[in-house]
Amino acid sequence: MPNASLKIRAPRAILAAFSATMLLSAVFCTPPQVRAVETWEKLDKRLKQQIFHLNVGLKLRSKDGLWIYLSDMSPKLHYAVFSTSAEDRGYRVIGFGSTFPVKSALKDNTYFLTSRHVIDNAEGITKECQRFFAAMKLYAEQSGNGNPDARYKQLLAIVNLGTKPMDTAERAQYQATVDAIWDTYENNLSLHADPARVLFNKYSKANEVQSQQGYFLHAPGPVTQQPLEAKIYKIAKTDSEPDLAILSVADAHVAPLELDNAAASEGQEIQVIGYPTASEQLDVDKEKYYAPTFSTGRVSRVGPHILQVDAPITSGNSGGPVVSLRGKALGVVAMRAMSAKGGELANFGGAVPLSSIQSFAPELFPHISGAAQ
Repeated sequence: MPNASLKIRAPRAILAAFSATMLLSAVFCTPPQVRAVETWEKLDKRLKQQIFHLNVGLKLRSKDGLWIYLSDMSPKLHYAVFSTSAEDRGYRVIGFGSTFPVKSALKDNTYFLTSRHVIDNAEGITKECQRFFAAMKLYAEQSGNGNPDARYKQLLAIVNLGTKPMDTAERAQYQATVDAIWDTYENNLSLHADPARVLFNKYSKANEVQSQQGYFLHAPGPVTQQPLEAKIYKIAKTDSEPDLAILSVADAHVAPLELDNAAASEGQEIQVIGYPTASEQLDVDKEKYYAPTFSTGRVSRVGPHILQVDAPITSGNSGGPVVSLRGKALGVVAMRAMSAKGGELANFGGAVPLSSIQSFAPELFPHISGAAQ
């Protein structure tokens, strides 16, 4: 799995949350006598090369030039602990999912559809990092005996003990220190303790955290292949928009997947294609290559806000396509239902439909007949 520099396969213990608000038109114009021209077996050989694994990487850096890495959780409150290094160790993977190139009206770049929630999870980590170092600054003042700068450097060294094997005394010192830092935040800088955020802003600006995200698209095949590096073209800004994001890649040279020219219908046979973590539990060679999983099912409901399918969908499928027997995309996987106990209901999945895709980026998809009102 890819390490910090994304040269090998990414860790996939991260669970991606599936959530979206989507719009679906109630009436569609369907061309007459649209029929499948291939079998799933023939289609899948082609479609396999068009579904990419997406890794989201994050770099964090402090105002004083140190690189920052999420390294542990505090013993008492189980909040994030961040270590520092003068060395840039590359991106750390913070999210993953599926994505696919899509045929569009613009020819300047290759555009990839995916889900917003797959690529929009760096903000929370960055804010947590900012809280940690703001609290460390304040704690250095409180415990520095008149020399907060020297105490701050000492705290950095103690926190960095968590990145290597520790003896009993070091572990006790490390645990007490990271707990004290987060206690300082809770007692002085939290929203409860500092509702106007005056004190928090003061110490946050003293060591401002800078973040940089990277989006790495891995084609099916050996992990040694160089990934495509993408940029965000468009991303949903609010929960009232569809759970969509569009990435752009220059000189990608990959065959795009077409959006279907016919609306989805209930009972229609479909496939969901992506990179679910569940399939990796069965594959002892998962470290060696990227390979999408094909799950067959049917459209179980076409509602006003969702395209519901009964094909198995689990963590990692998000951002992948729902494909018709015509070999074209009917939607983008966005969610799966959960049981009352919090478990996945794998056969109750939802996708962003054609109408929402078109309304989200009409300049890319001006003529989706299946999305006509």
